Amino acid sequence: MFDTIIIGAGPAGLSAARILQHKQKVLVLDEYFHAGGRLLGQLYEEEKGKWWNGLEVAEQLIRDTQDNTETRLRTSVYNVEVDGTYTVYTTSGIFESRHLIIATGAREKSTPLPGWDLPGVMTVGAAQVLTNFSRVRPGNKGVIVGINPLSMVIAMELGYADIEVAKICLPPENLINGQQPEDAFETLVSLGSSAPSRVISFGTGLAEKAKPLHPAALRLFPKKGVRAMGLPISIKEKIIRINGTEKVESVTVQKTDSRGKTLAGKTREIKCDFVCISDGLAPLSEIGSLLNLKHVYSESLGGYVPLHSEMMETELPNLYVAGNVTGIENAKVAMHQGQLAAHKILCDEDAAKRTLANINKERKNAKVKFHKDLLQGRETIEIMWKELGKEKV
Repeated sequence: MFDTIIIGAGPAGLSAARILQHKQKVLVLDEYFHAGGRLLGQLYEEEKGKWWNGLEVAEQLIRDTQDNTETRLRTSVYNVEVDGTYTVYTTSGIFESRHLIIATGAREKSTPLPGWDLPGVMTVGAAQVLTNFSRVRPGNKGVIVGINPLSMVIAMELGYADIEVAKICLPPENLINGQQPEDAFETLVSLGSSAPSRVISFGTGLAEKAKPLHPAALRLFPKKGVRAMGLPISIKEKIIRINGTEKVESVTVQKTDSRGKTLAGKTREIKCDFVCISDGLAPLSEIGSLLNLKHVYSESLGGYVPLHSEMMETELPNLYVAGNVTGIENAKVAMHQGQLAAHKILCDEDAAKRTLANINKERKNAKVKFHKDLLQGRETIEIMWKELGKEKV
């Protein structure tokens, strides 16, 4: 019997274990062969001369928990039951605990398009881990399909490794993905402080003054795209096909107008040897579903998330959530959330309040926000949580 079982050995799970292990018997489970989760591939410059190296952060968390926390990797959880205590069924055996933390993180979303089954096509997250963790080049010259904060940050990381990104374009419109130039422009505006481009800076200024003026700025956006953050970005072109026989050889790009309408005959090919597909991240909430937790769909949080309080509590006693399973945010927020769940389990209310303040501070100052209206989404979840409490009363 364990005091706490943590499902997920990413930033949230390991941060919780680091606190709990000194007062509890703790077990951490993860299906990957290495602990650290999405930290393993992260490498970006937060401000001039100050770098965030996720691999170093992960290694420190692993060192801090290796002696006092039992960690089982290559272990998948396929069922969880609750009857006073939590019973977790895994490929490495069945384990019981008094408390449970779900810190399963997120999964990548990808939009299918013709040729996406060719060798050399991968998600941006796969390219990130290959480059920054495995030290393997995904290729020499790549194209990224999808313009969002995740794809932009990873594209910059590829550049740090001297891997050429030939173009970043929109995906073709289909039933799964309807991203249009306007959406991409909003993403670039949100990253304006990181993008030394006159067009993007102009858009950022407009964003602060009057959103109705965005369409005018969008129409002025160069047809051939711009270089922002050192990256060749085109929001008036869509990659409609990946070409090759035995592996990726090129992509076919079609021009569009500012509304995303394709322009007949306006196609060209871009030579490349790998393609990264990116449609953002979505919370991995299946474990909560096994326990019939209430879930809420929030576009500003990335998808379906378990209903939870700002203190990481769920409707089931002694069950907490932390990290990207609660909504897509950066690794620092995930680490604070893991700490917060641990403090609540240990009934340390003062530490919990301090940690919550740190979470709110990080959200306010975060350089990259993965979804717009994040704070509004968080407020909605908290309102629904309070309504649930009233219903129970």
